Amino acid sequence: MVHVQREGEELTDPDRAILARVAEGDEDAFTLLVEKHQRRLLHLCERLLGSSEDARDAAQEVFLKVFRKAGTFRPRGQVFTWIYRIATNHCLNKLRRRKIVQFVGLGPPEGEESREWKPEDLAPDPERQLEARARWRWTRRAIRSLPPGQRGVLVLAKFEGLSYRQIAEVMQISESAVESRLFRAMRNLERAQEKYS
Repeated sequence: MVHVQREGEELTDPDRAILARVAEGDEDAFTLLVEKHQRRLLHLCERLLGSSEDARDAAQEVFLKVFRKAGTFRPRGQVFTWIYRIATNHCLNKLRRRKIVQFVGLGPPEGEESREWKPEDLAPDPERQLEARARWRWTRRAIRSLPPGQRGVLVLAKFEGLSYRQIAEVMQISESAVESRLFRAMRNLERAQEKYS
């Protein structure tokens, strides 16, 4: 059941009203919710999954879950963090399944890369551009090698700019667990950086 605003209660998240309409089956409200959050959700999925094609599929699946679960939203936080929680769990589950498939030899060959997101290229000359691209490929691989919990926290904090409180809400863990996972993720990336250098 969606939270109903009481008299005198301030509605701080305008998405709650939209989500309430979605819960009632309003397709126009759902379209509005998708348009409002689609870009950020695609970026999140792409950063977690490492592939724009997989991200598009995942985002569609997440929005279907949002539509189906709109009536179960409990207003402990903002609607976008609820959507991020669904997306993060969905993507981390996909990553776990992917690792299982690769473990039994059904995944893509080691080292094969799909079309993936690329860093903004600000290097002034071709040699520096090549170095920046090589470093970015290495960074993507290092991020992909992190355990799913560390990877999720790192992406939400460093790429999506969420606060510890928001990440805790999205991942349903404590803020201290967020801090701990982010610290371990950064330490693991630093160790990998030493091997790269």
